[in-house]
Order: sequence, then C-alpha cells, then structure tokens
Amino acid sequence: MKGITARRRASRLKALSASSLIAFCAMLQPALADGGDDEIIVSATRTPQRAAEVGASVTVIEAPEIELRQYESVSDVLRDTAGVSIARNTSFGGVSSVRIRGAASGQSLVMIDGIVVNDPSAPSGGFDFANLDVVDIERIEILRGPQSILYGADAIGGVVSIITKRAEQGVEASGFMEGGSLGLARGAATIAAAGDSLDGRLTFSGTRTDGISRAAIGTEKDGFRSIATSFSGGAQLSPEWRAQIIARYGDSRAEIDGYAPPTYAFDDTDETQDTEELALAGRLTQQGERLYQSFTVAYNDITRTYRNAGVFQSNAQGERISADYFARYEFSKRFSTLVGVEAERSAATVSGVDDAMKNVSVFALAEAKPFDGLSLSAGVRHDEFDEFDGATTGRVTAAFEAGPSTIIRASWGQGFRAPSIFQLNYNLYGGPGNPDLAPERSEAFDASIEQSLTDAFTAKVTLFHQKIRNQIDFDYPSGGYVNIARTRSRGVEVEASWRPVEAVSARLQYTYVDAIDRSTDLQLLRQPKHSGGLFVDVSPIEKLSFGASLIVNGEERDSGGDNDAWARVDVRASYALTDALEIYGRVENAGDKSYQDVAGYAEPGRAAFCGVRLRL
Repeated sequence: MKGITARRRASRLKALSASSLIAFCAMLQPALADGGDDEIIVSATRTPQRAAEVGASVTVIEAPEIELRQYESVSDVLRDTAGVSIARNTSFGGVSSVRIRGAASGQSLVMIDGIVVNDPSAPSGGFDFANLDVVDIERIEILRGPQSILYGADAIGGVVSIITKRAEQGVEASGFMEGGSLGLARGAATIAAAGDSLDGRLTFSGTRTDGISRAAIGTEKDGFRSIATSFSGGAQLSPEWRAQIIARYGDSRAEIDGYAPPTYAFDDTDETQDTEELALAGRLTQQGERLYQSFTVAYNDITRTYRNAGVFQSNAQGERISADYFARYEFSKRFSTLVGVEAERSAATVSGVDDAMKNVSVFALAEAKPFDGLSLSAGVRHDEFDEFDGATTGRVTAAFEAGPSTIIRASWGQGFRAPSIFQLNYNLYGGPGNPDLAPERSEAFDASIEQSLTDAFTAKVTLFHQKIRNQIDFDYPSGGYVNIARTRSRGVEVEASWRPVEAVSARLQYTYVDAIDRSTDLQLLRQPKHSGGLFVDVSPIEKLSFGASLIVNGEERDSGGDNDAWARVDVRASYALTDALEIYGRVENAGDKSYQDVAGYAEPGRAAFCGVRLRL
C-alpha cells in the first residue's frame, strides 16, 4: 500500500455498501402521503416498518412535498429538516455539506437507491450535494444519530437515504422546464414503462445559470451547468425472485473564485471545477413469505478536475466498489432477525495522495414486539481490516404507543469512524501524514414524544445528546490532520404539523444544537445554535395552490469570521391548467435579504422563476 504504514492502513474504516433493501422495500410498501402512524419507514432497520414502531429519529420527505415546495436541490430539502444544517458556498454548483446534529459532513452517510455516494477523495470522505437535483426522487429519509451497526463507518451523525422513482404499470412520460433570474434554464424529461415482469425508467435532466460572483467582494458572475441521466430497471424472474439494475451519471462545470496573487484575498478568478459522477449497481432479491434475502454489487466513481484560465491545475478521483448480502427472517409476528455481511474497497488519488483500502464486516439485528404497542430492536456490528484488531459497535431502540395519539421513542447507539484516505496521508508541507491519527468514536442517546392533539395537529419533541472522542481536524502548524480532544452536541428538535381544513396545511420545525469543541468550549464551525422554518400552503380551489416559507438560521462561527443570523422568505404558486399540464412560479429570498451561509461567499438576492410541468 502506497504512502501509508501497514498499521495506519489497518485503522481505516470506510462506509460500506449500505441498504440493498431500501429501494426495494419502498417499491413494495409505498408510504402514505399524509404520514402519521401508518407511514412506512425503511432506513431505520433496512426493512419496512410502521412509523409508530420505529425507535430511531427519522424524517421522511415525499415527492409530493418536494414538488409542492418547488425545491431545486436535495440540499434545499435537507436545510428545511429538523436536526440538519447546510453549509453552502453560494447557490448553484457551490459546495454543499451537511451537518446532522452538529456532526461533520464526513460523519454522515449518503446513499442513493442503496448505493453509498460519499466521496473517498474528499478531505473528510463526505458527500457534496452541489450537483444533486431533486429530479426523479420519490422520497428522502433522514436518519439522525449513530447508525454504525447497519451502515458501517461514516454514519456517526446519521444517514441520508435517497430513493428514486420506479416505473408504474403501463407507459408514462413526464417533464418540466423552468427559467428566470440569474439566467437560469432547468429541465428534465422522463420515460417509464412497466409490464407484468419487466420495468424501466429513464430520466435526462440539465441546468445552466449565469450565477453570481461566488466571492462576496467580487463582481464577475460565476456560472454553472450540469447534465445528468439516471436509469432503473428490473425483471421479475419468478413470483419471489427479482433482478434490478441502477445507473446514474452526471457531468457538471462550475466557475469558481480563488485566492489570486498578489493579495491572495478571496476574489474573482478564472477558475473552473469539472465534476463527473458515476454510480452503478446490480441487485438480486428474494421475497418469500417469511424470508427476504438480497445480494448487491455496487460501484461509485467521482472525478473532479480544476483549471485556471483553461489550464489544467489538478484533479481528484475517488472510487468505491462494494458487495453485500443480508437476509431478514420473520420467526413470528412478534420476532424477526436481520443478518448480513459486507465488503468494500475504496481508493483516492488527490493532492499527491494515491491510496486504497479494504474492509469487511458482519452485523445482526433483532426486532421484538413483546406486546401490542411496544417495539424493540437491538443490534451489533463487527468490522475487520487488514492488520487491524477490528471494531464493534451496538445500538438499541424502543418505541411505545402509549395511546391512540401518543408515541414515545428512545434510542442509544455507538459510532466509529477512522480517518479518511486523505486525512491519513496528506501533509501541507510535503512530509508524511500523522502516524498517531486515531479513529473517531461516538456515543449518543435520544428520546422523543409525539403527540396528536387532534386529527389536524401533531407535534413531536426530541432531546438528543452525543459525544465524539478523537474528532479529526486540520492543524496548520503541523500541516496535517490531528485529533482534537472531544466534541459534544446536545439539543432539542421540535416538529409540528397542522391541517385545520383540507385546503390549508402548515409545518414548523426548530432545532437547537449546542455543539462544542470540549478543548476550547467554542461552538463548532458552521453549526448554528438556532435554526428552523415555517412552511404554509393554501389551496383555495383544487387546481390552485399558494405557499410561503420562512427560513431562519442563527449566528454561527466560521473560519473566515462569524456569520450573522439571517431569515429568508420564499413564496410560490402553481395552477393546473389540465390533468396533464401545470404552470408554477416562485420568488426566492423575496425580501432581498443580504447574507452569507459560508464566510466570504455571496448568496443570491431576490430571484424569480417560473416553469411548466407535463405528464402524459
């Protein structure tokens, strides 16, 4: 192995191929649009469960809500979710990283249809949401808290599971086009067909915009363009056996700003970043009366190329190949088990680092319902690596339906994350990496109560507390990565929904996160203590809807200086001309608020967009 000692190589934990079952279960058990006790949650245990039986903290966003709110990117959806904060350096194409309950980007696992898409070549191994459009998404499940027993490393903070749409019976075609401020042109087209034994869905999408200057002090616009395609297809081989293929490809170019001489201040430059992303997976599943088993092989590749004035500067490539098998057996209606084995090889070439790592793991989960209303789960996972003693993590959850309108949940879990390939090998001054870099370990607890006061009003309050030891961060004096002593995050998440009449709905979410570096007692970077949102939608007649969103982000520390608190208002409307044709429009940042989400980077002012959707 190049550039790393055998011992350090052994200490590397990477996220494994995750839920082969996620997309399949979503296909088998479609969730109800209105949520509630009968809503189906998939990501919490890799198997479909009623929401009332899930002890973990999960938020589900469905396609109808994504379309109603006219979201453009997945990062916009996550920003409006309790417990999640987004750091994005300007709008279209800007690097977008997610924090779940204060955990860093590299401590959260991101999957699309069960394929892990975290970037092995990124400094922390995290995922950049900059190029991920909401096109073709059926649902997003955000699982908060350590999830290592089912999802391996990189799941200290939580899991974002994205499930795309599947072809329905018959033939259908759909698409949309929109445009407006910032020279935006965005659109997509989908063709899908499904018969008794075969189905397939193919989507093409694209975006281009003139953008704004990424540098807050700059004047030159930085544009962005992207194209993407996705395909999912399956064959029902027999009443129980199904084969599935998943493929995604994206290509984008973002104009970026930098630190040009002689001042080396962050300002206008002629730099670009080209990104190519490819994800492939093949899956074979059996769905029996009591037994479900699945085997998946997946491949993911991300290549980023940087140029200045058209001249090549550098590139970064990360790839992952993984395989997993797991089986769920239902002994009775009150007891079931899930067992699995996974293997992965990840590699990265970036900034003089050229390395690869392998690991395998086994896990087991037991679910029990001792009596009606009480659901329990407990699991354990063991990971093994080349010349490494291994790591074992555990998790337990409980959900209790205390009455027809009250649900109490609690969970405790452990997490384990070793340094990324880049963190293990990189040194700013050309020397070796840090041989003493230790893995991160976490332990977390959360508890919640969900109360339906009436059929129209539901509220949920969650308390959480998480500790991470040996948190990894960059250290300028040494030029490499080091373990800061400890971090701690604790807080509360409040979620409420209200539908007084069929034509009016409102949702409120608020998060308080006290996330600090225990060695300095300072709040972690780019993690606001207070954040939240209020979302209201009104449909005076069946074909017409209006909506507004108030998004609030509190003051936060940043490496380039503190970011002030800000509040933003978005408004939207849509009208269905026919069953097949709809027009829509929105105004983002309607109050023309000036703010920075990341210090030194500009955010767009007031911007208006309109579009049309077609379904055949």
